[in-house]
Amino acid sequence: MRKKPLHDQVVVVTGASSGLGRAIARLAGERGAKVVVTARNAEALDNAVSEIEASGSEALAVPADQTLQDEVAKVVEQAIDRFGRIDTYCANAIVTVYAEAERLEPEELRRVLDVNFLGMVYGFWAALPHLKESRGTFLHVSSALAYRGIPLQAAYCSSKAAGRTFLESARVELEKEGAGVAVSLVLPGAINTPQFDRDRQKIGYQPQPVPPIYQPEPFAEAVLHCMEHPIRELPIGWGAQKLLWGQKLSPRAGDLMLLRMGWKGQHTGEPKPVDSPDNLFETLPGDPGAHGRFDDRSRRSTAWTGLRLALASRKTALALAGLAAPVAATAFANRNGGHRGVGRRLAGLR
Repeated sequence: MRKKPLHDQVVVVTGASSGLGRAIARLAGERGAKVVVTARNAEALDNAVSEIEASGSEALAVPADQTLQDEVAKVVEQAIDRFGRIDTYCANAIVTVYAEAERLEPEELRRVLDVNFLGMVYGFWAALPHLKESRGTFLHVSSALAYRGIPLQAAYCSSKAAGRTFLESARVELEKEGAGVAVSLVLPGAINTPQFDRDRQKIGYQPQPVPPIYQPEPFAEAVLHCMEHPIRELPIGWGAQKLLWGQKLSPRAGDLMLLRMGWKGQHTGEPKPVDSPDNLFETLPGDPGAHGRFDDRSRRSTAWTGLRLALASRKTALALAGLAAPVAATAFANRNGGHRGVGRRLAGLR
């Protein structure tokens, strides 16, 4: 289900103040899309708009808390007021808490679900009427952890699993309706973003993404691909693909691996006070940008995802060629038949 070229799209990106969302918004602007950026951090959003406008495109910042349905609706309303339509709604905002499941407080679990799951749902509800008009795409930046719960991340994994199954239901309903709206999930692996300095943690160490770690830009490239060529579910990065295959082949083997490295793989070993400032309930001041502290350990490309997208593009091209061939043959036959008919008619006149 091919969509408009990105330079003709209006794109809304949530969680666009930092990390992957910031990289998605910036790259979409560089490709010519008009971009609406939203998050809680107004200062960072204004800087994101400046980056997009510096690339020659247009952008709008709408500060909002994804847990408040009225504020999410306001983002969509202002996008329509400014640009007249929405072609892709990219639900990307997240928070998390590093803690064993039994140590989560009810309000912490509720907040993670409110942001990661209900915030996405509120965006879906608000944007859907406009996506039906544009025959656009609802794109959820989910996670490979939507398929596999890991230690210390019960809240986050639960929220992503809920989002994935919600959108599975919605996808089939929209197909039955013939709405023309694509529902696409990207399932990233580990990304070098500032969130690991801002997450709430109860482990007493500096959190880190589970290696292999990637820079946000190659993952943003994959997200932009799905804005033009929506894919039902796209794992991004070799780590994400391995996790999904492992969960399908042997969940118990995954359990054993996580017992061995599921804790130490998620922190640097550097002590960090458990009462350090975090962004779970309130945003933190300043503009953190797109990159985190792991630049020296992060890969700048993902060969696996690049190969998969190349093969998908080739498959699409071959399918289109297969569809085009009989059409062309019919047209050629009709044309030649038409010429012969004209010749016979002229012969009759002679």
